Amino acid sequence: MNSLLRRLSFRIIYCRPLTRVIDRYFVDDSLGLYGERLAARHLLKQGYYLTAQRFLDRFGEIDLIAVDKNTVVFVEVKTRGRISSYLPAEAVDEEKQDRILRASKHYLKLNNLTECRTRFDVIAIICSAPGAMAVITHYKHAFEPRPSFEIF
Repeated sequence: MNSLLRRLSFRIIYCRPLTRVIDRYFVDDSLGLYGERLAARHLLKQGYYLTAQRFLDRFGEIDLIAVDKNTVVFVEVKTRGRISSYLPAEAVDEEKQDRILRASKHYLKLNNLTECRTRFDVIAIICSAPGAMAVITHYKHAFEPRPSFEIF
């Protein structure tokens, strides 16, 4: 794992854990940004190393990119304000998956990580407002790349 972290040509993001009391002061933040902060904190507690947040390029956007042992993990965070008839993770449809796959392919090429193992996760968060209690569900291996997904 150390060799993988050494090869990463960017700064590892340090995400300081904030308590729920402090988070209540960020009520001006949108629910989506608050959900991403909760997801980042959740990944750090699980032992992941966060390497990028809101990676955006012409191919698409990836909410969080982390390293879990020797695997680069691309994480899509979906936050909903209340329980509805469908789960937040169901919002990651095929079109969204394709955009994530294209952006991840570009990210791997940019950072010379094409031979590393990859995984695509979804973190679903149900939270009524920033600072409120949240239910976090982490779906590992939420979707797989299509057979046409080639990095080279």
